Amino acid sequence: MYQAVLSELKPTQPSIGYDQVYYKLGRYQHDVKKQFDEICEANGQKGLVSFDTNSKPSDPSTFECEKNVGDVRKDMKTIVVAPNNAIYLTDGHHTFNTFTHMSGGGSDFKVHVIVEKDYRHLKSMDEFWAELENDKNAWLFDLNNKPVAHTDLPQQLGMSNFANDPYRALMYYSRDVSWNKPKQPVPFLEFYWAKELKPVFDINRFDLTTETGYMEAVKQAADVILALDTTNLGGSGLSAKEMGQFDSFDNKEFKKMTRKTSKLNYMLGYKASL
Repeated sequence: MYQAVLSELKPTQPSIGYDQVYYKLGRYQHDVKKQFDEICEANGQKGLVSFDTNSKPSDPSTFECEKNVGDVRKDMKTIVVAPNNAIYLTDGHHTFNTFTHMSGGGSDFKVHVIVEKDYRHLKSMDEFWAELENDKNAWLFDLNNKPVAHTDLPQQLGMSNFANDPYRALMYYSRDVSWNKPKQPVPFLEFYWAKELKPVFDINRFDLTTETGYMEAVKQAADVILALDTTNLGGSGLSAKEMGQFDSFDNKEFKKMTRKTSKLNYMLGYKASL
């Protein structure tokens, strides 16, 4: 385990789904308890016990979590250490971009992470990137599924450093409707899905600034997702079923998207305020 400052975490992917981060930022504006709850969760402390008006997100002594730091390791984000001692984030780009932009957050915000692998025994950074790719701990594809060099990756967190991938966000909002995370998800799970979807589904046909438009995108994407019959989803080496594909459309979960307190509506509200 390691306590990191967000500014020292180096990304291993070129893009994020802005609309996922917008949901979190919108939710925190209306539900401060959720903000503290997710800070507790990210630090492996399960959830929030108590906070008050004097609580500060950056000061753990001002609010109480359910567990000690690191007790729930499965909820924590992961890093690897490079031969040059740099710290690379392998999971948590959306969460930590949220923490960077949220009220009370910032690039100097501190968070505990799990050291997934130490690559300091390698002789060069080129070896490091080859190993990182081999371990599937980096996502080196652009918005058009074209390979990118690791030298083209963002150098730090902050949304403006990342390209916006609407397909990555669409997979987030499609969760529980047409697919869900399997019990042992691979790193960059939603990106594999997005990569598979891009050649066969045109997201630009939909107005992603309205509830109706976004829900229609989720619904029509579900038709494609549910019909996929592949043993190598997005180049993952795994089948659509192994990657979480549902047998059928979950209409009950889909209808929940119309609720005022849905992820979708928090996101749309925040996006409209920008």
